Amino acid sequence: MYKVTRFCVIASLVALLLGLGVPKAFSLLYLGLLVATWLTWRDPWGALPRPLIWSFIWLGLFGFSYAVFQVGWKVWSPSAMYLGEILAVVILPALGLLTGWRLKSLGQSFGTRLLLSYVAGALIYSLVSLAISRTPWWNIGEIFLHVVRAPWGYPAFLSTRAVEQRAFLSLVLLPVGLPLLRNAKKSLRYLGAGLIVMACLATHVAWALQGRIGLAALALSLTPCLWLLRRAWMRYVTAFLSTASIAIAVGSGYVCDERPWLIGGFLANLHQSPWGGRLIRFSYLDCTPYALNHFGSFKGSSSFTPHNLILDIYNDAGWIPTVCLLMAILPLLWLLLIGFWRSVSVKGWTWPLALRWSFLSVLLVEWLAQPFLYTDQLMFSIGFVVAGILLAEFSPDQSVANMPSC
Repeated sequence: MYKVTRFCVIASLVALLLGLGVPKAFSLLYLGLLVATWLTWRDPWGALPRPLIWSFIWLGLFGFSYAVFQVGWKVWSPSAMYLGEILAVVILPALGLLTGWRLKSLGQSFGTRLLLSYVAGALIYSLVSLAISRTPWWNIGEIFLHVVRAPWGYPAFLSTRAVEQRAFLSLVLLPVGLPLLRNAKKSLRYLGAGLIVMACLATHVAWALQGRIGLAALALSLTPCLWLLRRAWMRYVTAFLSTASIAIAVGSGYVCDERPWLIGGFLANLHQSPWGGRLIRFSYLDCTPYALNHFGSFKGSSSFTPHNLILDIYNDAGWIPTVCLLMAILPLLWLLLIGFWRSVSVKGWTWPLALRWSFLSVLLVEWLAQPFLYTDQLMFSIGFVVAGILLAEFSPDQSVANMPSC
């Protein structure tokens, strides 16, 4: 029992450090996954579910094909200098998914601690980044549109999009923390208050970095609240008013984003470069009337990335790794959605389940609205570890649960 508790504490510390984005974070992730695999190796593997095997194989094919095309297009050239990037895309997604599944032997509370530790570290990272970028550091009214300083590591400056996504993980804690304020247990009320404070701090980060898509992540994290309403008519009215409010805000121009034009233009021009190489070029509109933007990897272009992780991979390496990745993630996403639905039907909407849905909401929005470049592959890789943990928690088979829970 002592060894298990010590492992859980160390694992939570590792998750915190990964959230902090410390130097050599990828090496730390490799080490953590290998240690976790070794510790659970002696437990019975049981029959691995076919969807897990399916996704594991396709993730391996995705990583291999993506690396081949990146080297072939001389993006990762000389290849020896990019060995870290190559290993990260070839090994980490598949290994992370499998390791996440194996961690089911440590129980649900272990997954909850890992998530909270990682989210806390990511929030600290974004707050420190804001503090060292401002002049002076307490100038909380200063906003940033393009780049901010990185707290540590290389490069010294990062895109605001690479920093804001870390804060979004805390922003979506709002629907997790609010219901806990009414809980009968004092410890859970304190936890709820802490989560709300984290959400408020993340709101400030999103405002300072003009992180508009954080609102989309928050809206997605709130969608299960519709099913918590007791009467059907209340659900319909709430859904209608919410949809109408969004439509009015977009139609009036109060909320506007260039991504629909950008992504639509990219999809219409996929034929230009089916083998990747960042050769696609086209013009597209945005929120500014009569403005014409230009997409492409050339000097003076308005954008060189389609701001969608799947399309970004297509732009880099073409249809083969794109299809491989879709073949891996679509079954996973379907099983996770079914798992959430069944858990709600059996146990109700608990705060650990809300935490997992909020985390998944951020990942979904990031995949749909953020480039692969800005994720630095770290959150991309960790997302598969989380997917493996959730897939295991939703599995009815508990035959491998021989180790004591954290």
